[in-house]
Amino acid sequence: MSNLRSYFGEDFEEIAKKIKLLKDIPRFIAFEGIDGSGKTTHAKLLRKFLRTLGFSVVLVKDPGTTQLGEKIRRILKSNLKISSTSELFLFLAARRQLVEDVIRPALRQGKIVISDRFTHSTLAYQGRGKMLLPETLPMLCFIASGGTEPELNIVIDVAPEVGLKRVKDRYSSDGGNKDRFELENLDFHRRLRDYYIEISRREPNVILVDASKDVLETFKDVVIKICEFSSDMQFGNR
Repeated sequence: MSNLRSYFGEDFEEIAKKIKLLKDIPRFIAFEGIDGSGKTTHAKLLRKFLRTLGFSVVLVKDPGTTQLGEKIRRILKSNLKISSTSELFLFLAARRQLVEDVIRPALRQGKIVISDRFTHSTLAYQGRGKMLLPETLPMLCFIASGGTEPELNIVIDVAPEVGLKRVKDRYSSDGGNKDRFELENLDFHRRLRDYYIEISRREPNVILVDASKDVLETFKDVVIKICEFSSDMQFGNR
């Protein structure tokens, strides 16, 4: 526990003990949220936290991680003009390769997979944000994942105004360029957040975490939610 204390502080020790007492925790966890929510930060923190507890963890990025996924990611982040439908199929192709090359093999080996975005990002950004193919989009997402979906989806929730300010501050500090979604207007990002809030109310494996607090306080809530979810699974409450 000494490593845990040095990384996260004493507050996390009790939560860690509870997680160790659980029979199991979700083996496939995805982090979701609007741009600037902090989901990437929390995905990395969760990897470090679980590794200090002795779990074998693989962190993936969707799109990304595989050779094909990284090439597609560069295309999507470029200023190349891409139609909304073409953009959708690029995302789905990257996800399919990620599932086949990394996620399924890791799960077969008993590892925990943490994904920075997955299916709900497509349903939020292309579905709700761009209102693209509403009738067929869920089926296309199913084909892309082959039914390999996260047991738990954690939505890091912030107001769009806060998220976009974080994006602006980030790119002004490092001189980078915003990607095609970060350039969308405020109404677009409000629709994304609405989707995530609505799905968290309907689906028991989609959990909303308020990210208005500082990073470690928010991450503590993430770990508590995972512990609660895992406990419910163990005792058949889900």
